Amino acid sequence: MMKRYAMECVGTFFLTVAISLIANPIAIGLVLMAMIYLGGHISGAHFNPAISFVCLIQNRLNFVTMAKYMAAQTLGAILGLWLHGIIMDGGFSFDMSDNPIFGPMAIEVLLVLLFAWVYLAMNVMNRYKDTAVPGIVIGLTLLAIATAGGIFNPAVALASMVCGALKAGGSAIGINGILVYIVGPLLGAFGASCMFDYFKTEA
Repeated sequence: MMKRYAMECVGTFFLTVAISLIANPIAIGLVLMAMIYLGGHISGAHFNPAISFVCLIQNRLNFVTMAKYMAAQTLGAILGLWLHGIIMDGGFSFDMSDNPIFGPMAIEVLLVLLFAWVYLAMNVMNRYKDTAVPGIVIGLTLLAIATAGGIFNPAVALASMVCGALKAGGSAIGINGILVYIVGPLLGAFGASCMFDYFKTEA
């Protein structure tokens, strides 16, 4: 059982390294693709609290397991940003201005909705699961949405906020960042569950 949480931590770590150190959508998508093939049979290869949340809604995880997945993912993201800080001699954080948050939050909601919907389709529907297709399609989907410049992963966002607060001597985490990068993706995951249930053609 512990291997599941360890894999979620490791997978999120490498995904965070790709996001923070390389910051290239192609690299991010390919790293996710690789980690899906390495860890999909162990943990389901969520590597993202939004994916774990949509699996909870779909009754594919219970609440306790989801919470442990999210904790492991956040730990992996923090370790990835810690490594970034060592290599780059500085922290990795997302800039949140005082501008209206509707636009950035809408992007997070809509594109995580798409990403989580694809994840469900690839891992639940009989025509795709247990084939080589999910890793390719999910990785390419992340590649596509990463070009929009959002975060699309609450674990990475939370890790960035925590590391930023610690570096600043314990300054408060901004509500804008929480709404856009944590609440937004979770709303997108909820929407993905609704879309998947409405459009699915298999029992």
